[in-house]
Amino acid sequence: MFRLLTGLLAALLLLTACDEPAETEATAEQPGAAALAAHGEMFERRVLTPLPGVHVAVGYGLANAIMIEGQDGVVVVDTLESRPRAQQALAAFRKITQKPVRAIVLTHNHADHIFGAQVFAEGRPVPVYAHRTTSAHIDRIVNVLANTIYARSMRMFGQLLPPEEVLNAGIGPDLQVATPDLALLRPTVVFDGRMAVEIAGIRLELVHAPGETDDQLFVWLPARRVLLPADNIYRAFPNLYTIRGTAHRDVMQWVHSLDRMRDLRPQALIPSHTLPLIGEDKVAGVLTAYRDAIQYLHDQTVRGINRGLTPDELVEAVRLPPHLAGHPWLAEHYGTARWSVRAIHNGYLGWFNGDGADLDPLPATVRSRRLAEAFAAGRPLPEQARAAQQAGDHQWAAELARHWLRTEPDSDEARQLLARAFTDLAGNNANPNARHWYLTQARELRGDLQIGRPDPSELPDAMLDDLPIGAFLAGMATRLRAEETLDSDQLVRFEFTDVDRVFSAHLRRGVLAVREIATPDPEITIRTTTRTWKRIVTRKRNPALALAADEVSVDGGLIAVSRFLALFER
Repeated sequence: MFRLLTGLLAALLLLTACDEPAETEATAEQPGAAALAAHGEMFERRVLTPLPGVHVAVGYGLANAIMIEGQDGVVVVDTLESRPRAQQALAAFRKITQKPVRAIVLTHNHADHIFGAQVFAEGRPVPVYAHRTTSAHIDRIVNVLANTIYARSMRMFGQLLPPEEVLNAGIGPDLQVATPDLALLRPTVVFDGRMAVEIAGIRLELVHAPGETDDQLFVWLPARRVLLPADNIYRAFPNLYTIRGTAHRDVMQWVHSLDRMRDLRPQALIPSHTLPLIGEDKVAGVLTAYRDAIQYLHDQTVRGINRGLTPDELVEAVRLPPHLAGHPWLAEHYGTARWSVRAIHNGYLGWFNGDGADLDPLPATVRSRRLAEAFAAGRPLPEQARAAQQAGDHQWAAELARHWLRTEPDSDEARQLLARAFTDLAGNNANPNARHWYLTQARELRGDLQIGRPDPSELPDAMLDDLPIGAFLAGMATRLRAEETLDSDQLVRFEFTDVDRVFSAHLRRGVLAVREIATPDPEITIRTTTRTWKRIVTRKRNPALALAADEVSVDGGLIAVSRFLALFER
């Protein structure tokens, strides 16, 4: 019926178009479409065998189904999005082996990984492994958000578009799922942190690795050093935020999960989307670039947040450096850096951008009508802002004055008008939170007050000493002036003698990766106590005086340490 109505509507539009030029449709010849079409070549439907006994069904659904062959059976990891697609993938697997499915692993709760599971069980009781929270995540989508997630997913994946308009879905050919085709099997064997099992002679380790979802796990075959990372990495920029809608994704958890994978030194990467990658050095390079891109966006977004930038300003200020933006595994064919920056801001601060003009904006329909009237009136923006303020229309005056100030940032009249509008909004508001915000921002605009930054040197000693040293070091990463370090590759080792702990800080082309590991051959080694180091970083203690007093010892020279510290904002 939908297709019929769409066709009738299109016919009516053609009949009423007369001599108006037709709208230009997206075509494969346009640059963006051409790049996406080339990217889609990897989704040709086929079964790959990148390693003996490891088979990957690519192109049968949005995700891959992976079959690991054992002595007297197979393990299937992820099961596609529907019964028909799972049937097609299973038929392809059955051309390779008739060994029964001994277990199914669901790497996380997303529809394209779970709704074909009944097909792979082939009517027999088969244990289904997943993280303990996976069922709850499935229920949240199916029972709580089903309507809106359905509609938003239809738009995001283009499921209702004509086939010729869907070049691919970035991480797979397309998504095709209908309610009658759902074939879910609930998890029957669940775990929390890590589970080691042996199935059909295959030794597997299932490791909880939150990233794209909180219930995400990866599969590790230790005897062969084969990594199945699920959706924490694929050959496209990651969906740190997905426009179909999702709960906040903790991107630093994602980074930590990728670091755990890197530590394993896998020689093969078999993702649940896009193609396998073989070779220890190749896999290490891709995992490192992926985690660095995520951390770079996180750290520089937080740095911008602490400078007072709004989400719109952050999107302009935070861009991936060329060596990451141009990486073949980070092309924006799924997520984008811009969406990610907004999501990181929202995850830390919520919806409000910090500008009083946007604290309680006009209803969308009212604003649209006012804008239409403003365009029709043909009067300059400053004149309309003055008129709104004189008419007592303070919210509209604030919104217009904000636009005016953005276009003329040196206009004192625009600044004063915005301050006046905020003051009037405060006078009409009985909410103290809003009132205080309006009045404070008005004084800032007039130059009557300036909000500075907290001085870390004034932090009480007892509170400073109570801060965990791991979190303290990690906090340095969000103050890194990344633009000054894009050619840097420096390893700094910290040995804290009072707690007998060792950390490594790898300054790698715009990213400071801090981990509690003892990496060999650092350029600088700093030995001190946690108490002394915290005081040096917060400028409570001069590093030269601390060195002279034998509170710190340094391999690599004090000048090198000073240069290192100079790379961070206070």
